[in-house]
Amino acid sequence: MYQAEYKGINSFLRDACRLLLKEGICRETRGMKCYELPEPVMFKISDPTARLVTIAERNWYAPLSYGESLWLASGRNDMEYINLYGSNMKNFSDNCETMRGGYGPRLRHFNGSTIDYDVRQMREVFPMEVDQFRYVVECFKKDECTRQAIINIGDPIKDCFDEVGNLKVTKDIPCTRMLHFMKDAKERKLNLIVSMRSNDLIWGASAVNIFNFTLIQEYFSAILGMEIGCYYHIANNFHYYENKREMVEAIAAVDKVEDKHFDYNKSFHSLEDFDKLIYELSKEEQKMRLERDNYKYHSFSDSFIQDWYNVLYQKITKKKIDFVNPIMKSIII
Repeated sequence: MYQAEYKGINSFLRDACRLLLKEGICRETRGMKCYELPEPVMFKISDPTARLVTIAERNWYAPLSYGESLWLASGRNDMEYINLYGSNMKNFSDNCETMRGGYGPRLRHFNGSTIDYDVRQMREVFPMEVDQFRYVVECFKKDECTRQAIINIGDPIKDCFDEVGNLKVTKDIPCTRMLHFMKDAKERKLNLIVSMRSNDLIWGASAVNIFNFTLIQEYFSAILGMEIGCYYHIANNFHYYENKREMVEAIAAVDKVEDKHFDYNKSFHSLEDFDKLIYELSKEEQKMRLERDNYKYHSFSDSFIQDWYNVLYQKITKKKIDFVNPIMKSIII
C-alpha cells in the first residue's frame, strides 16, 4: 500500500504524478492504455483549505469544481445544469439528461427505490428519503466523538442489478463509496476520510474529487462548530490514461509547488443556515443563466459563499470580479 502526507493539493498532485510514472503498470481498459498502481493508496492532506490547483501545467478549471460542488450541495443530478461547467460530463450519462450515479441526490435524497435518481422528477419528500447531510449533523449532536457519521454514495438497490436480475449496464457507477466524518482524537477538529473504489488522478482526484470533498469538509466544520482537521483520501485503484501522459510528465517535472492556506469568515453555523445560503446561491446561478447581459451582481452575507458565487459569476457573465481569497487570482476562470 502507498502512503504519503502533504500540506495541500499541489504537493499531492506533483508527487502523485511522480509515483504513477515510477510505479504505474500499463493495462488496456475501455479501449485505452491505463497506468495504475498495483496496490491501494492513502494520502493525507493536512490543510484541506489548500485545495486550489495553481500548478500551471495542470490547467485546472475552477468553474467545474465550484459548479459541481453546488450541484452536489443542492442535491442535483441534472445534465442541464452541469453541462455548462463540464461538457465532457455528458459522455458518462446514460440518457444525456441525468447522471444516474451523480452524488447530489445520494447525498441529500438517498432513498430505497429501485428507480434511478432523477432530481427533476422527485417529489419534495420521497417516502423513506434520507438527507445524509442531516444525518451527519444529528450524529454529532448526539455524540461529538461519534464514529457513525458516514455518508454512503453506493446504492446497491440501484447500482448492482437491473429489473430482471442482470448486472446493471450503465456508464456511471459511482467511484466514491463513503465519506466518514470524525472528530480528531486530540483536538476539536473535523477530519474527513473518503474511500474510492477507483480514482483517475487527472479527471477525478485533481479535477474535482479532492476539491469537492474538502469543500464539504470545510462547510461541515462551520456547521458543526469545529476547526478544519485533516483530509484522508483512499483509492483502491489509482490511475491515469495514456492521453494524459504528457500532462502527468509535465506536472511531475515541476520543481517547486506551493500549498497556500486561506480562512473564510463564515456566517453559517447550522445546516439550516447553510441550506438557505445554498438555495440563494442556486437561485442567483439560475438568474445569471437567464439574464446574462442584464444580470446584476449579487452580494452575499457570507464570504465563503461569496467566492463560490464569484467563480460562477465570472464563468457565466464573462465579467472580471475581485475575489475574497487572493489566491483565486492565480487560477483559471
